[in-house]
Amino acid sequence: MDAIRAAVATVCLLAALPACAENWASLGSNVTASAAVDMDSVRPAEGMPDRLGAWVRYTYPMSIDCAPPRGCRASSQRVYVLVNCAAQGVAYVQRISYDLNGNVVGQTDANLNATQSLARPGSAEGELWRALCPAYPDRFERP
Repeated sequence: MDAIRAAVATVCLLAALPACAENWASLGSNVTASAAVDMDSVRPAEGMPDRLGAWVRYTYPMSIDCAPPRGCRASSQRVYVLVNCAAQGVAYVQRISYDLNGNVVGQTDANLNATQSLARPGSAEGELWRALCPAYPDRFERP
């Protein structure tokens, strides 16, 4: 009976630690934020050719406004993005904002029709596109 309890406790402990399975790859940092992509979350977007979906984590040196909800302050955000490799674009589909203790303080609903931003060199979108779409030519790169 004790062996069964120990096995159940071990399974529960492993289920409670999903962050251990994440494989974060740094996209770099600047004065406003550091960014990393969860490489284990990268998947082809179903029904959307040349598009990949992935979770990106942004960590800020100072809390930022993350409204809605009103008065929301976040120290980090987890953002689900759709990256259009062929068109060199990035759309921010969903945001989950966290406080310093890792508690969710705000969340947006998923919007698959989110506006796509061009992934220009030196931008956060550009670094994300470069990390996820290495086989595609950079149309902003000068010959």
